[in-house]
Amino acid sequence: MLLIARSKRTLALILAANLVVMSFEGCGAQPEEKRYPIQAEVVAVDLPRKLLIVKHGEIPGFMPAMTMSYVIAVPKEAASLAPGDKITADLVVSASKGRLEKIVLLEKAKPNPVPSADGRLLMSCVPV
Repeated sequence: MLLIARSKRTLALILAANLVVMSFEGCGAQPEEKRYPIQAEVVAVDLPRKLLIVKHGEIPGFMPAMTMSYVIAVPKEAASLAPGDKITADLVVSASKGRLEKIVLLEKAKPNPVPSADGRLLMSCVPV
């Protein structure tokens, strides 16, 4: 009788230990992240909300070319950007959420010439 009680207690302890281990298995797991290099043109910068709206080309295996807003992982990387600037960045996607990392300015937007009333071209500057 003592041997059966001891076996049941050992079995109960093993089952309890397995349950504890199984419950902690998923705690530290991070969702899988996929990285896609993109080239894009800045449409708008919203630093207070940490968003960058860009027009990017096709991302093979992920999405067609489109204009979208993305969270900026490091806002200071976008502090000097303005509409029309050309950039590269890493689009990091996890759990259907995307963010831009490693934002690099390739080319500043060129000022747009604006015709004056007398037909001469004036230069307009894009606000920074």
